[in-house]
Amino acid sequence: MTEQLVVNNAGDVPFSGILADVLKTNLEQKPHKLKTFRNLSAVVGINVTDVGRSVSLVFTGEKVLIEEGIKEKPQVVITADSETIMGLNFVNIKWGLPYYFDEAGRNVIKLLLSGQLKIQGLLLHPIILTKVTKVMSVM
Repeated sequence: MTEQLVVNNAGDVPFSGILADVLKTNLEQKPHKLKTFRNLSAVVGINVTDVGRSVSLVFTGEKVLIEEGIKEKPQVVITADSETIMGLNFVNIKWGLPYYFDEAGRNVIKLLLSGQLKIQGLLLHPIILTKVTKVMSVM
């Protein structure tokens, strides 16, 4: 079922396979995330600094396409090393929102303040960022 929901067109970018696997696993094992997934229509760019490559997650409401490079005009662009990006998947969701008051959440705030994590669109598109966090979080 998730093969149809998550389409990885960026197979040349090793990190894209990890993102595809996280999305597929989350949607299979946590079906309550499907509602948020189906209500997500956005482009999210991810710059992986230690790999020197970028991908775009193009959420259409029907599926997500993982494309090589930054496509279209993304509403949100996340820039960090691969470890930091994967760490974002551990942000807890409480009351329908990302929870920044536990260790994982405080670490995200620390990384943002130190500049190790950059999120363009953080203030302009908080709803998109929240939905992406809900879908990507393994918690």
